[in-house]
Amino acid sequence: MAIQDCKERAQESEITREEPSNELPTLPVDERDHITFRWINYELIVDAEHLNSEGQAELTFWHDNTDYTQLLLPPTKANLLSSSNRASIIRQLQDSDDGLRYLPWSWIISCITYKVVKNARKGEPVETIWPSEDDDLTPSYLLEPILYLNHPTVIFGDYGSLKSLFALVIGYVAQLPYSDNKLGLVTMEESTHCLYLDYEDDPSSFRKRWGAIQKGFGIEAAMPIQYRRMTTTLADSIESLQQIKKDKDIKLLIIDSLGPAARGNLNDPEPAIRYHEALRKLGITSLTLAHCSKDQLTKRRTIFGSVFFTNLARSVWECKAEQELGEDEAIISLKHTKANLSRLHSPLGFRFTFTENSIAIAKADLRDTGLSGELPLSLRIKDLLRDGPMMVKQIAETLDANEGSVKTIVNRMAKKGVTVKIGESWGLTAL
Repeated sequence: MAIQDCKERAQESEITREEPSNELPTLPVDERDHITFRWINYELIVDAEHLNSEGQAELTFWHDNTDYTQLLLPPTKANLLSSSNRASIIRQLQDSDDGLRYLPWSWIISCITYKVVKNARKGEPVETIWPSEDDDLTPSYLLEPILYLNHPTVIFGDYGSLKSLFALVIGYVAQLPYSDNKLGLVTMEESTHCLYLDYEDDPSSFRKRWGAIQKGFGIEAAMPIQYRRMTTTLADSIESLQQIKKDKDIKLLIIDSLGPAARGNLNDPEPAIRYHEALRKLGITSLTLAHCSKDQLTKRRTIFGSVFFTNLARSVWECKAEQELGEDEAIISLKHTKANLSRLHSPLGFRFTFTENSIAIAKADLRDTGLSGELPLSLRIKDLLRDGPMMVKQIAETLDANEGSVKTIVNRMAKKGVTVKIGESWGLTAL
């Protein structure tokens, strides 16, 4: 056998102090994120996955004999640019199989390291892009105004903000597609196959809520959704998700929620970069649900964790809920806090009504609710002045707003013919 020849050559080299002859591998799989190395005479196969430009990879070693295939080393994460990491792997391999301990492992690991780093650093191919007269800056939406087509969106909010429930509504409306939804959500013409990645709940609870949404819309025909209970990070699941995307023709990915899907110290940039790197590899529309934090200086609420979770998303919405204890209704607001491909959209309001087996949703006017503060200050001022003229200071105190901001906005509204100065007060030009 070839492996026996290698063993004999290695034993001879101990006398002559020469290295066993080195063999270059063949590459049955040679992709940017996945390489398979095969050394025929060594009877060895190595799979390298989850590659990155820092030399990190997940390696699996197999003894590929003509009679059997034996696992030498299970999937092992390694930093191939670290000499101590490489030495540790070599020691493990030398102890794993007496028949293979004589292989030139230093050479083998060097071959793997070179190819892994080279592939990971390739990057995307260069494209020649010509401007077109037909181009404009109007964004494309999978579900307008919430989801940009083929870009990542995040909805963040406190526990109890009903963001997960609203994500199910988004999935249902987009997938049907429910064009006549009365919610102000504009769908695409064709159905959008959705995959829901659940890091927080289980299939049974999910099924009940999905069915309750359907009953709430009053639709008799049941519609399934692709669902996956998740235990590994999005980045570590990318290969299997790419296969699911292909097999099920997935066009919308909903991730619930960001913390366990990214994992690690979320205040560091690396988890955010790896998370969005995985989304880019999938290349489809995504909606991520996230918890929130508050900046202690500005008091501004943001996605919990590194600023890169916000910076790398193309669209971000903040979700808040108002529900009285024991009531079967709840109001939610969605406030657009970041938009890369369009202007910021006006806040959206929705009313949930709960029964024992259904969840109905309807459009809601936020002006007469405890969430009216989410509306733009100009709309709140206009609504307040419907009751009669008021001074700037009175407006600011009533709306709990900055007096300078109120003064700027009423003057801006006056230039548009919306407000008019009446003595020291401001009123509307027309009700």
